[in-house]
Formats: sequence, C-alpha cells, structure tokens
Amino acid sequence: MHYDDFEDLRVTITDRVAEWQIVRTEKLNAMRHKTFWEIMELGRRLNADPDVRVVVATHEGRGFSAGADLTTEDPGAESSSNPRPGKNDSMGVSGVGMAMPLIDKPTIAAVNGICAGGGMSLALSFDIRIVGQDAKFLTVFTRRALGPDCGLTYHLPRLVGQGRALELMYTSREVGAEEAVRIGLANTLVDDPRTHALEMAKELADGPPLSLMWEKRETMHTWEASLQEQIEFEWSAQKQIERSNDVLEGKNAFVEKRKANFTGQ
Repeated sequence: MHYDDFEDLRVTITDRVAEWQIVRTEKLNAMRHKTFWEIMELGRRLNADPDVRVVVATHEGRGFSAGADLTTEDPGAESSSNPRPGKNDSMGVSGVGMAMPLIDKPTIAAVNGICAGGGMSLALSFDIRIVGQDAKFLTVFTRRALGPDCGLTYHLPRLVGQGRALELMYTSREVGAEEAVRIGLANTLVDDPRTHALEMAKELADGPPLSLMWEKRETMHTWEASLQEQIEFEWSAQKQIERSNDVLEGKNAFVEKRKANFTGQ
C-alpha cells in the first residue's frame, strides 16, 4: 500500500503501526477541502492494508487541527491520487467523521494543542484520545453561526452525555486537558502524548488482530442493539474468533510462558 501521494498528510508505517499527521502547521493544521478528502481516502487504505494493525494520528505545531480552513478560497479539486469519494456525496466533507470509525483496527489520537470544530469532531472519532497539558477542545460552531458537522453530534453525546454535549456546543467554551479527561472527552493526560500513543499502539499491534477488530465492531454495534441483540452479536463473533489460529497460539504461549506471536489468521 502506498501513502506518498497525499499533499496535506504525512504517513509513516513502523512495526505495523501507522502514524499520520496533517501537515499544515502554518494554519494550525486546519483542513481545506483536499485535506478532508485525503483523510477519507487514507482511512480506506489503512483499513485495507495488511501491514497495519493500529492507526495513530499525531501532529506538529500548536494544533491537532483548528477545524475547517475558513481563511482561503478552496475549490477542493479532485486528483487522480485522491478522487472525491462518490459514496460520501450525501455527506460532503463531513464524511471525514467516518474515516477512522470505519477502520477495523484500533485508532488513537494524540492531542496537545488546539482541537476545534471539525478538528474536534475528527479527534472524537478515534477510539482513544491521549492528551497533553496544552490540549484545548472547542466545538466552535456556534461562534461561527454554523451547525456542527463531521460527526460531532454523534460522538460527543456518547462520550460526555447529552446535557454536557449540548452545553459545550451551545457555549463553544474551551475545555482544557484536565477537564477533558474528567468528563470523558479524553482517556489519559500525559506529558508526551505522541510518545505515549505510539507506545500503546505498539503494544496493541502485538496483540491478536481478530480480537481487537471484533471488540471495536461489537462496541460500535451496541448503540443500535437491544441487550439480546448485542449478546447474540457477541456470540456470533466469538464463534468466528474461536476458529482462528491465534486462539491456539495464545493458549500455547501461556502454557510455554513465552510471548505470543499473533498473526490474525
């Protein structure tokens, strides 16, 4: 799988961990139309890449992403390397909010700066958020007289509850790192979120891929299921996982007191 044809993204693959960044530091990593389309395309490639087991988004400069770039005219032209995804036409650039959730692998965002608007929506779409002391979350849409997009109204209430979500959207107030962890916007506050996220990713990349994949699928499925439907879904997944070689490898590694070598087969 190749990743060197993106203009606004940098992608590196190391030890089955994909690290990617928006490379628009002069704009606080704000996203123009091309950036949105590239992230959607990146999500499809990462999901299909057998050499990637975990995905981590990091950033350089003072912002994870300031959201949509409102400072410049941006036609969002297509290119042969990054065609506009037709199936997302009904969502426009807001389809970026599905890019990470649709990856059947763990995803982690490392945030230590401004994370606002569509950038906040994007960060909330990751499975896990690791933040540093300088992390600042702002919904910001009310300040711009706009409606929330990119999946914010899906992810935010699920993380912090409906009342808190509406408060944050109505007021567009800033949420610092400590509060973000306290209310559930972020998982962990550390001194160096990038290093912490990559260390966690490496640990997960050594884990059983099928188990991690089904944990993500089942957790996403639960929002639309009854208790009985969810248990049936879990049982169906368990029967598939039990047929994998990794189950036997995990048992043998435990008995032989060695590190397991999971292949996802």
